[in-house]
Amino acid sequence: MDTLIISQENNILHIFNRGYTVDYTFYNSKGHSLDGGILESSKEKFNTQEVKNEIINMFKDSINFTEPYMFLEGEKAEGLLELIEMEDYKNAQLKVNNYLSSIKNSSYIEMDR
Repeated sequence: MDTLIISQENNILHIFNRGYTVDYTFYNSKGHSLDGGILESSKEKFNTQEVKNEIINMFKDSINFTEPYMFLEGEKAEGLLELIEMEDYKNAQLKVNNYLSSIKNSSYIEMDR
């Protein structure tokens, strides 16, 4: 199930609990991905509440993510999650296009024709 946790700074933690694996992604307030990963359990299924605290603690020194939190789960999270993922995708496309433009303008790269 999808869970979105929004911090006081409007940074967002997206957790998708699949039982024995949990995908997580931190987004900034503009919907741009900051960090993410996958946690795996070989013993038991993850409890979303416990894994939320574990993930926040792992990143508390590198990502501003303070209380009070707003929680959105399941259907309540879907609309915002779609918007965040679209914004993150647009941001990634922009970065790729900017990088490709800088390569094309570089005198150090020869292009095959």
